[in-house]
Amino acid sequence: MAIDKTQEYWHGENAEDAIEYLAEYSENEVTKAAIIKCRQCNADILTYKIDSFEGAIEVTCTFCKEARLLLDSGDYWEDSEPEEATCTQCNNNQFNIAVGFVYRPGGEVKWIYTADRCVNCGVLGSNGDWKINYSPTNEMEKNI
Repeated sequence: MAIDKTQEYWHGENAEDAIEYLAEYSENEVTKAAIIKCRQCNADILTYKIDSFEGAIEVTCTFCKEARLLLDSGDYWEDSEPEEATCTQCNNNQFNIAVGFVYRPGGEVKWIYTADRCVNCGVLGSNGDWKINYSPTNEMEKNI
């Protein structure tokens, strides 16, 4: 399905629409993106807390309640002040979540983008993006 851009907020019908939203939100800089799924039960409906200033995100599965830090968030979580994400339209806190990567010419991650789709009303949005100022970044990509 194509993203519905006719309303005040863009709407998507499924989890993959969050990836399409990432491409538009990042002005097509994102070259790799993935839907975040629970590692325990493979569900793709999650709640999350994020601090884009510190570059830290934690997701919790709505089904089995497994919580985990994504990317390199374990290195920054202690210093972060994460806020729980809620939908801008309906105040729901359950989402499909996508993470996208922008790479430097040498292949290292330069920028992280997040996008979400509210599972209640379909609104698409982003609560964070941040620059990566170190290398190597190959371990970060394995933790999505």
